[in-house]
Amino acid sequence: MDIDEKNIDKTEYSDNSLNPQNSTGGPKASATKEIIFTLITYAVLYIISFLLLVLLIRLPLFKGMHVLMYRGIVMIIIAGILSAGLLVLFKKWRKIKWLSVKDVVLVFILTCSINMVFFTLIPVTVERSVSVFMLSYMDTYSDRTYTQDEVAEIFVDKYVNEYGAFEKRFDEQLTTGTIVQNPDGTYSITDKGRFIVKLFRLISDVFDTDERLVEP
Repeated sequence: MDIDEKNIDKTEYSDNSLNPQNSTGGPKASATKEIIFTLITYAVLYIISFLLLVLLIRLPLFKGMHVLMYRGIVMIIIAGILSAGLLVLFKKWRKIKWLSVKDVVLVFILTCSINMVFFTLIPVTVERSVSVFMLSYMDTYSDRTYTQDEVAEIFVDKYVNEYGAFEKRFDEQLTTGTIVQNPDGTYSITDKGRFIVKLFRLISDVFDTDERLVEP
């Protein structure tokens, strides 16, 4: 082999060394590197999707949607689409052959699923939890002590009456279509509402929750 051939081999090795698929160490080592690289890519894209979700929630987008849960779902889907789009751009930029359409779809599903779990467990809970209100109130006015009856009275006066907690939940049910207003101004549960109640009762039975909430 002459000097020119050696230089060509070195150039090819240098170019291919950036791609885990062409790394030395045999097929098993290459496959392992591909898996690790893919997992790192997924993790980075999830972090990006989470930051996008926070940014989108902070922006005045879809403010007409007064139900936080529904607005959050829209933002989660948008963040998932943007994250999947970033993967497509990254694949084209680095010319990575083993990242396929399957990975793009999987990134969308995973980012949306994880963000949905987080959003329903944390922000939605903070927005509507009785416990959060009770603890926050006692922390704000921690210069005094309270009896249980006083806390209950504060809850009714502020959370239910002043903050309109009942009206807000009632309007949510109208928006979701679980109840409907009749021509005479009264309200009735819809078929959709009955289906959701049956689902809640089934879940209550399976997980042994307080039946008084689903069988009042």
